[in-house]
Amino acid sequence: MQILDVFTPFVRALKASRSLEAAIQQTAHLSPFAQRAQSWGVDFREVGQWILSDYYQSHIQQVSLPFLEMAPAVVKKVESILGVQELPGEIHLIPSLTAFDGFARYDSGHHTVLLGVDFPDASTDYLKVLTSHELSHVYRDHQPEVWGHLGKPLREITREEYLESVTAHEHLVSEGLATLFSQFLFPEIDASIHHYYEENEWQWCQAHHSIIEHALHQCLSNPHDQDVWRFYGEDQVAPGSPSRTQYYYASHRIQNWLPSPVQLKSVIEAHAWHADRFYCFGPVHPQSA
Repeated sequence: MQILDVFTPFVRALKASRSLEAAIQQTAHLSPFAQRAQSWGVDFREVGQWILSDYYQSHIQQVSLPFLEMAPAVVKKVESILGVQELPGEIHLIPSLTAFDGFARYDSGHHTVLLGVDFPDASTDYLKVLTSHELSHVYRDHQPEVWGHLGKPLREITREEYLESVTAHEHLVSEGLATLFSQFLFPEIDASIHHYYEENEWQWCQAHHSIIEHALHQCLSNPHDQDVWRFYGEDQVAPGSPSRTQYYYASHRIQNWLPSPVQLKSVIEAHAWHADRFYCFGPVHPQSA
């Protein structure tokens, strides 16, 4: 996968101007991401103060710059394990603006993966996990069976059609497999990081496993309201529950459902299956598609 380093010229422009707005304007490819961050309500005054702080300078020296050097090797490792010479699309290594950590954006058979290499509190391990997670999405989305039911070549499926076609089951399958993939690819990294949790959040999930299972089951049991995306929010399972509990649920369900002992090979093979083949989430309701 092609790698585009947007971060290095941003830092260079920032040092010269000492202004976030000026650095954004002077950095190619960055303006669309900045506009999107602002549309999400990101306060650029606060971001500007953060990137000019001593903490930020320390953070990029310890995390961002080392990751820039290791990113090509991480991508090659993922591609080698998946058995492909090169995944389609581009990876943009960008300043997070406190809004972007990782995101795989599909459009007409092409993926643009965004990685915010200076994301607050991220470590190099976090960024390695994030990279493999997002590339898992890219790999799955280019498997013929996954979107074959749409009846057209992948390159003809627009972003709007793609988003409209993502069912609750497909969301759980995709995020569960991506989480498992990074865990098997980097087993030396703590499981909490593969779920993007602080230690206290990870402990909450483990202590309330049955509550998470019940909440997701209730959501999926209603064919008219399978809004698994609401679990991106905090306190959705119960007071104190962290965000993204659907990732925790989906990876656990898939791991227990795949033939034992589960290995990286079986996780990769499952990437090629349509969501309807994953019976671990209960019956598929056509109305939810």
